[in-house]
Amino acid sequence: MLAAALILAVFSISAGWILRQSFQASIVDRAREQLKLQMFGFIATADYVEGELTLPADLADPRFNQLNSGLLAVVVHDGKVIWRSRSVLLEQFPAPPQSDPGQWLFQTVADQTGKQYYQLSINVFWEEGAAASPYTFVVREWEQPYIAQIKSFETTLWVWLGGLVLAAIVLVFLLLNLGFRPFRRLARELDGVEQGRQQSIARVYPSEVMPVVNNLNRLVEHERSMRERYKHSLGNLAHSLKTPLAVLKGLDTSNSSALIQHRETLDEQVRRMDEIVNYQLKRAISAVPQVSGQGAVLLEMYQRMIAVLTKVYADKSIQFEQDIRPGLRMPWDEGDTLEVLGNLMDNACKYGGDRIRVGGHIHSGRIRLYVEDNGPGIQPGDKAKVLSRGVRRDERETGQGIGLAVVSDIVTASGGELTIEESALGGARFLISLPLNW
Repeated sequence: MLAAALILAVFSISAGWILRQSFQASIVDRAREQLKLQMFGFIATADYVEGELTLPADLADPRFNQLNSGLLAVVVHDGKVIWRSRSVLLEQFPAPPQSDPGQWLFQTVADQTGKQYYQLSINVFWEEGAAASPYTFVVREWEQPYIAQIKSFETTLWVWLGGLVLAAIVLVFLLLNLGFRPFRRLARELDGVEQGRQQSIARVYPSEVMPVVNNLNRLVEHERSMRERYKHSLGNLAHSLKTPLAVLKGLDTSNSSALIQHRETLDEQVRRMDEIVNYQLKRAISAVPQVSGQGAVLLEMYQRMIAVLTKVYADKSIQFEQDIRPGLRMPWDEGDTLEVLGNLMDNACKYGGDRIRVGGHIHSGRIRLYVEDNGPGIQPGDKAKVLSRGVRRDERETGQGIGLAVVSDIVTASGGELTIEESALGGARFLISLPLNW
């Protein structure tokens, strides 16, 4: 607001100065033209008789004939005044500067009392036969009437400009106040989002502001999704570490010989935990599943999970079966593939019976991966709920209800589908269908 007022003030002062200078120049031009007209009439009254220049005692303009009228006329010959109008006082009249014959000389001069005049003079050669006599005709007019016009114009100009500037500042203030009103409302809504009173910017704003509002809503949603992703990643990390920790917990560490015997298992599980941490950190940054090279080989990932789960659930004597197409690659890297397969198989071990089957093949241009068991299955009304984060398949079992939600997130982000069906073994069958052209 202050900057706008300052710009208006500077612009108005500059415009006023330019207008004032232009008006003053036009006044001076008008004075010169007026003196030219007077000069033409003055010279027209002159007559050259017997070698002498004669002029009438009175001129046509009555101001030439009145003392102190402000309009004066003289004729100079050989540096001496040979004729003067009645309006000229008897004091000495300075001779004008010499100029070329026929050349107009316009200037501002002052008399003995300090009064300022506009003066116009011209040198004329009056010829008679072969002889030519030089005469200088001079006309003067007081500057004061013209200065008064300039001052009057200047006063009027600054009054009007000042009024216009004041009106413009008030108008700019009102327009800025009106124009920034949506932004003040927007600031209040952003404060509400920051304080948690509302989820997004909900009001409808002018069309010029809506792109900003939409971008802010996308930014708020992105920030919220990032926080949610980080929160989920922490839960996923804790959930993923449970299996290798369970393996380590089940090892016999009562003496040094037992530790040496389980050295390979310890190294494998520590390496697996390191992989899990790195994998979850990458997923926290990017929610899109990653493909490394040609994708992970499903059968190899299955064998790695069997090596772990047989140790974790050794007391259940689970029978694992597989119907996996040799060389079948998943559209994920090893981390995502182990996360999906591990959660489904761990879920089957925990809630199913003593028989688990894993299958993988290509059908109708899609990759189909399934994990089924011979457990009690899932009620139709619970199939959608068990895929939600925080919901457990069996509340009597320990856990956080995260595994199936993680699987659903990865599958959905890959453009696939996760469905729960009844298994031919009698329990639940988790079927994943993925596009083949990855």
